[in-house]
Amino acid sequence: MTNPTVECPDDQTASRHSPGAPQWHLVTATAVQEALRRHEVTSEALVAACEAAVRRSNPTLNAVVVSDFERAYAVASQRDEELSAGLVRGPLHGVPFTIKESFDVKGWPTTVGDPAFTNNIAAQHASVVQRLTDAGAILLGKTNVPIFLRDWQSYNDVYGTTRNPHDLRRTPGGSSGGSAAAVSTGMSFFDVGSDIGSSIRNPAHYCGIFSHKSTHGLVPLDGHGLPGGVAFPDINVAGPLARSADDLEVVLSAIAGPPAEAACAVRFELPRCHATDLRQIRFGVLSNHPIADVDAEVEQSIVRLGKDLERRGAQVLWNARPSLDADELMRVYTLMLRASTCGYLDGDAFDAAVTAAGQASADDTCYASLQYVGSAMRHRDWLRLQPLRERFAAAWRALFERVDVLLCPVAATPAFVLNEEGAPWQRTLEVNGRAQPLTTQLFWAGHSGLCGLPSTVVPAGRTVQGLPVGVQIVAPLYHDLRSIHVARLLEAAGYAFAPPA
Repeated sequence: MTNPTVECPDDQTASRHSPGAPQWHLVTATAVQEALRRHEVTSEALVAACEAAVRRSNPTLNAVVVSDFERAYAVASQRDEELSAGLVRGPLHGVPFTIKESFDVKGWPTTVGDPAFTNNIAAQHASVVQRLTDAGAILLGKTNVPIFLRDWQSYNDVYGTTRNPHDLRRTPGGSSGGSAAAVSTGMSFFDVGSDIGSSIRNPAHYCGIFSHKSTHGLVPLDGHGLPGGVAFPDINVAGPLARSADDLEVVLSAIAGPPAEAACAVRFELPRCHATDLRQIRFGVLSNHPIADVDAEVEQSIVRLGKDLERRGAQVLWNARPSLDADELMRVYTLMLRASTCGYLDGDAFDAAVTAAGQASADDTCYASLQYVGSAMRHRDWLRLQPLRERFAAAWRALFERVDVLLCPVAATPAFVLNEEGAPWQRTLEVNGRAQPLTTQLFWAGHSGLCGLPSTVVPAGRTVQGLPVGVQIVAPLYHDLRSIHVARLLEAAGYAFAPPA
């Protein structure tokens, strides 16, 4: 692989490849795959379309932070030759993509936004990257993240700030914010992010695209994060961001499956959803929750969607929710979230967390305290939380006896104005005219995420200001194809991607 660069392609490079390319840059991955097989376009032209989009949009958005277009053109040429010879590597043959910066790419840096790791060059691909290239996809570059993937914005001292393509003053989300900004503007046909606190779901909601948080354990995460990650960290998962539901399924099918050493014995066969009409789906709708108040414009978008489904003849159960103590769930989720991510803390930061945890009151349930208690938690204490998680999971199973999917908010508000002052847990968000701790929004991440449930995000509308609003479609464990198929039916009903103005 040639040396990657963080610079945008210059005009001379782009002009060699870009004639006729721009018309392809916002087409779905599924559609361009079909066009490739009909020989209506080449992989080289698709790379050129993405390169032109990067050259046009990236200087202001800063979504793609590492790229190697020369290498991408060489791979595209090879894919075109293979296709002409009748060889198709897989369902993504010849389709260009980007990957979240936190995934290892052989020969490229994985920094997770920390300047201390600018020389952390990966020795091999993460499993997700390897599976995508094995399926024939063409890697263009890496997309921006917040430091240590711990923010709903995407900025760091290595690569700078990524902005929302719908409003440059606002965040594209995080931690897969660069991923969503790149996909929504045609810099790539799809991206793969990771999600432990809505890091796939939140950027899709903010940028008006589709995404899928997979069932926990469905996609291996080895080669993710620092110093490379493990295959199945607690709560955290990988999943695609794309411009259509079909694309989500194709990408998920390429990256899902057991780790390499288990592949000889284990197979995943996800149950399919065969509904042909929205009337065949039992919808639960939860538009708000007292634990995490939702802004009126977001709530109204979800209510309008529910009423539209009723008009179309679908079954809708309003205010549907699992029968559980939501305060207790939020406490357990926060503790487990911070326990799972405490490996990023250096020695001094961990010692400080231990000290702060020792000073925290036993009945203090605010995030500012629980983050330290979780980071310093003993393994025995972590084990004692597992029965509580199983109780929450049982409540979700009971809910799914009454509904097929639950529609709920992704976050309390649409994309908010960039705010890089202080730590995320020290910031607030204005919700219905009142200041709400930013971390309160983690409820909509952990509500289902703590139990590993799959969740697909679909564009559900726009605010008065024209900002995208997404809806989260939660399904039972391993029913990833159900939530994606419901997304497909909603897309056909008009809940579809629209590019930024």
